[in-house]
Amino acid sequence: MVRHAAAHRHLHRAKKLRPFDYMVYFFTVATPLFELPQAFSIYMQRDARSVSAITWGFFLLADIAFTAYAIRERLKPLIIAYALYTLIELSIVLGIIFYS
Repeated sequence: MVRHAAAHRHLHRAKKLRPFDYMVYFFTVATPLFELPQAFSIYMQRDARSVSAITWGFFLLADIAFTAYAIRERLKPLIIAYALYTLIELSIVLGIIFYS
C-alpha cells in the first residue's frame, strides 16, 4: 500500500511551468476572448441578421466535442480554452436566435 501511495504522488506531482507554458496559457484565455466583440455587437445592437447561424452553430458543436475530448484526456489548457469558447459561442448562438 505504501509503494502504491508513493507512485500515486509521483504521477500527480505538479509540473514546473516553463516560459512556453505561460505563453500557451495566455493564448488559452486570450483567444476565446476575441469572440466577445461579436457577442457584444449582437446584444448591444439587438441585431444578428449579418451573423451566420450555421457557422456559429457549427463552431459551438465543435467546441462541445473538443471540450469533452480535453476533459477525457485531462488536457487542462484545452479544457479552459474550449470551455470559454463554448460559453461565448453559446451566447452568440442565443443572440442569433433572439435577434435574427
